[in-house]
Amino acid sequence: MDPLPPKQPIRLLRHLRLSMLTVYRRIFTIIVLLNMIGLFLLIQSPAKLEDMSTWASANFLVAILFRQDWVVNIIFRSAWLVPWSMPLRLRRMVARAYMYGGVHSGAALAGTMWFFTFTLMLTVRFAGEGQYTNLIFVITWFILIVLAIICFLSLPNLRSKYHNTFEITHRFLGWSSILLFWTQLMLLIKSKSFHKQETFRTVLIRAPTFWNLLILTCLILAPWLRLRRWTFTPHVLSSHALRLHFTNRIHRFSCLAISISPFGEYHPFATFPSTNPSEPGSSLIISAAGDWTKEQIRIANDLIRENNAYNSEKKMTFWIKGSPKAGVLSLTCIFQRVVIITTGSGIGPSLSSLVERPVAQVARLIWSTRSPELTYGSAICREVSNVDPDAIVIDTDTMGRPDLIQVAWKVYSEMKAEAVFVLSNEATTKKVVYGLESRGVPAFGPIWDS
Repeated sequence: MDPLPPKQPIRLLRHLRLSMLTVYRRIFTIIVLLNMIGLFLLIQSPAKLEDMSTWASANFLVAILFRQDWVVNIIFRSAWLVPWSMPLRLRRMVARAYMYGGVHSGAALAGTMWFFTFTLMLTVRFAGEGQYTNLIFVITWFILIVLAIICFLSLPNLRSKYHNTFEITHRFLGWSSILLFWTQLMLLIKSKSFHKQETFRTVLIRAPTFWNLLILTCLILAPWLRLRRWTFTPHVLSSHALRLHFTNRIHRFSCLAISISPFGEYHPFATFPSTNPSEPGSSLIISAAGDWTKEQIRIANDLIRENNAYNSEKKMTFWIKGSPKAGVLSLTCIFQRVVIITTGSGIGPSLSSLVERPVAQVARLIWSTRSPELTYGSAICREVSNVDPDAIVIDTDTMGRPDLIQVAWKVYSEMKAEAVFVLSNEATTKKVVYGLESRGVPAFGPIWDS
């Protein structure tokens, strides 16, 4: 195999561009800096407390907006519309659409910054003028503490290390802060209406924060109003993998988040359509990567044994909320020649991109996994062969762990591909994407920053 070209540019610049200043972090930085400039300009003049409140709530509204399923789908589906006739450089820029999380985290931090300033101003007026009640003062500081905890636990290292804690606190502390915001707003409006000798209703409807908070609350509630249970047919592929088949209609390239309880942790899995006419619908693959996934495989095994013993067909049910979202691999459709690299159960979303790819697209799959047929079954292996007869399937049990960067470079060069997509665990994805991008190959893969 030909040697890899050297990494470019020099190490410091390479680290800055590919690690420290990713598109996600650039978006995050721009949003925070713009808000800092706005805050600096605003405090140069006699700033009103209402202005701080308005900008804080506006940023929180943007942060929540970019977490909505329908907004994410608009972003991805707009990217899919970019034709192959557009310059390759532009299409590669559009393919970074999955970095939208930078808007969420940037706006959330900026909103906290505005609210911190709001709290300081309210504290000064409370201490110096006695303008606000003790209750308003206490609630305001309590909200700030809650926001600080949410931001602290959202730091990438802490989020990765204590993921379950992050998920629980992000949700329930977020809900708590909304309730506290409403309480604070009502108290402030009541205080202002008393001092201005205006009706509560008049002051309320004139407050931009009220409308921001109302829309924000509706956005948070919307996915939960679409809470429902779906039925899945389990197919145990091995002790390491489970295939769940369902007949509910979904959009192509969809990622489905499922949970065993309505308010529990939701686990996202990419779906792929069935190629078997006798079994319409879609499927997702769960691999034994953690306690929750191992438990689902065990439950499915018990169900199948019970089905065989009593000649019955039992199903598994999971909770679904909101709408299924598109994922990173859906962006393969904007390239005419593409390489998809995946490991293990990443074959699920890879199959989605391959089965539903544009007719004229040339795609090559590189799948590295242990004992493919024993782990994922002959049916999955047949589907891989059907969608890409020339797929490179690497059995790590017999061939050892490959240098995926080397393999990807070779295939990318031979087929003159326009882009490479990588889907694996966090460490492998970052390593391969960095290894390819540092050699001038446009590589894309999921991010874990947001």
